[in-house]
Amino acid sequence: MKTLATLSLTLLLSPLALADNLIVDLGSPDRAAQLFSYPNCISNCPAPDSSLEQTVGHWLSQSVQRDGYTSAVRVYRNGDHLYADLNRAANPANADENKYPVPDDYSDAIRRYLDIGDIGYAKAEELKKTPQWQSDWRFFLTLGMALRNHNTVQLLHFPPDTVLNDTQDYLSAATTVRWGNLLGFNGVDVRQNGLYQTIDDIAPIAAPANAGAALEGVYDTFTPYTMALMQSWTAPKVGQSVPRPMVVLGSPARKWLASQFKLGTLKVGDQFPLDIGSNKQVPVAIGNHPSLIWNAGSDSQGISIMRQDLTVACWQAAMGKNPSADAKATMDSCTQTWKNEVQACRLYYTSIKNTSYATATQNCTPAVGKKR
Repeated sequence: MKTLATLSLTLLLSPLALADNLIVDLGSPDRAAQLFSYPNCISNCPAPDSSLEQTVGHWLSQSVQRDGYTSAVRVYRNGDHLYADLNRAANPANADENKYPVPDDYSDAIRRYLDIGDIGYAKAEELKKTPQWQSDWRFFLTLGMALRNHNTVQLLHFPPDTVLNDTQDYLSAATTVRWGNLLGFNGVDVRQNGLYQTIDDIAPIAAPANAGAALEGVYDTFTPYTMALMQSWTAPKVGQSVPRPMVVLGSPARKWLASQFKLGTLKVGDQFPLDIGSNKQVPVAIGNHPSLIWNAGSDSQGISIMRQDLTVACWQAAMGKNPSADAKATMDSCTQTWKNEVQACRLYYTSIKNTSYATATQNCTPAVGKKR
């Protein structure tokens, strides 16, 4: 048995005792491997492969950065648990390096997220025992999101497997990049896109981008997980009382929401308060899936989709900046803002068709526009 003096020395030398650091218990290595989909890359991987500690640290660092903090993250083992060490000490060699360290309650945000992740993992394990599960699917939480300071929530259906297997960055998908551009067109600083794109998937499964049809029957399996994450992420910010707004992007997410809350048929542009329990009235707007525009049957249809997308992103940007605003009046204002088809047309050609601005301007003049 260790003496009191020996125990005291052990504690002093332990990383857990660093007063300037925030230490978060992540649970067992097995739990961390499950929740962080370790190993992320399973074929054609760079060498050497990332360790479990490096993988977990990578995703938590993304969350910390997207929340606007400068704390460095180190993940290590101590006994039979993994811990995240979030540095908060000032660095005298670089006054700006730790200018915005994580607050004490950041550990709560991480633990709450991982606890909800446990629900999703358990449901995925249930699904794996059924014929519905596909061999090229992998359980994958929405890792790397802003966990505490985000302004809005996005409800989507599933992540493409490239963001797990290749980039290890959820927001690197073409769909999220495009939606980030739409937010930028509506005044959101590109450096703050992560504060608007905290995502809740109705299927936490990394799958090929064309797997939508195969996934249609599994969404209800994950409802307890999806609802728990929605409750957590739409909750008011620390020190505020108004829930964070949510945009619902794409037909699968729209149909799932309508079914769960008995809302009837929802259409793009709809806006309404949603009671998700505990009398929380979350402002909600319905939008297209960000990738729909690439499947437009004509330029005319593409421009129409572009206007819809710009309008919903406008609502998201405005409500994210001021969640206490009148949500309906905000949507009306955004509809008026993007009423001008020429503006939407130019953005369609430059951002979707990849033309020059001069070509876009030529294509979008009223006289030429009739010939599209």
